[in-house]
Amino acid sequence: MGRMPHSNPDELAEVLHTLGISPLRTGILQVIQRRGTATAQNLMDELHVSRSRLGPHLKILVDAGVLIEGPDPAAAGARSGFNRLLWRINETVLEHHLEFLVSALHAQ
Repeated sequence: MGRMPHSNPDELAEVLHTLGISPLRTGILQVIQRRGTATAQNLMDELHVSRSRLGPHLKILVDAGVLIEGPDPAAAGARSGFNRLLWRINETVLEHHLEFLVSALHAQ
């Protein structure tokens, strides 16, 4: 999936709020899309959230197949092994979900 053009952050926030889409999950996807992969520490640092707030959102995205979780071959983890996982976007699944949403909105 190609990068979307930069949008007005206020407009994005308004659309997410209107559709009931979690801004944190969107932030997770934006960080990972920009970086290619991200550790929990990367996400916590860039999104300014705690591990306890981040975890449930990562689980939902992984369970839905939108994120793929794997071991971080470069690090054993700076904080008791917390950085040992990397997440990347499953472009095929994300595209499917977005296409489904658009088609559902266009359904008569």
